[in-house]
Amino acid sequence: MDRVVIFVLCFSLFIGGATHIFDNLYYGFLPYKFAPEWVNIYWTALAVIDIVAVYLLVKWRNAGLVLTLVIMLSDVAINSVAFYSLNVLSDSSALQLQTLFLGFCIGSSIWLWQSKSKANVVNVT
Repeated sequence: MDRVVIFVLCFSLFIGGATHIFDNLYYGFLPYKFAPEWVNIYWTALAVIDIVAVYLLVKWRNAGLVLTLVIMLSDVAINSVAFYSLNVLSDSSALQLQTLFLGFCIGSSIWLWQSKSKANVVNVT
C-alpha cells in the first residue's frame, strides 16, 4: 500500500512540475506576468522543486515527504493570497484541489513516516 500512496504523490507532483515546465517553455521564463514578481518566481521555481520532490520520494522517502509538505503548504498559502488578496487568480477550483491534495499529503505523510516498510518505491542501485 505504501507504494500506491507514494505513486499518487509522485504522479501528482510530476503533473504539477510538468505544468510549470510547459508554461516556462511555451510562454518563456517567468511566464506569470499577471502576478506579482515574488509569486511569479515561486510558481516558476515549482517546475524544478516539484520534480526534485518526486526524486526524493523515490530515493529518500522521508526527505521527499518533508519537501512535499513544504511545497504543498507554501503552494496553498501563496495561491490563497493570490486568489483572496491579490485577485490574480480568477478561478478557485485549482486552489480547492490543491487544498484537498494538501490534506492527502499531510495524512499520508504521517502514515508513511510511521510505516514499518522503509523500502524505496523503486530499488535503484
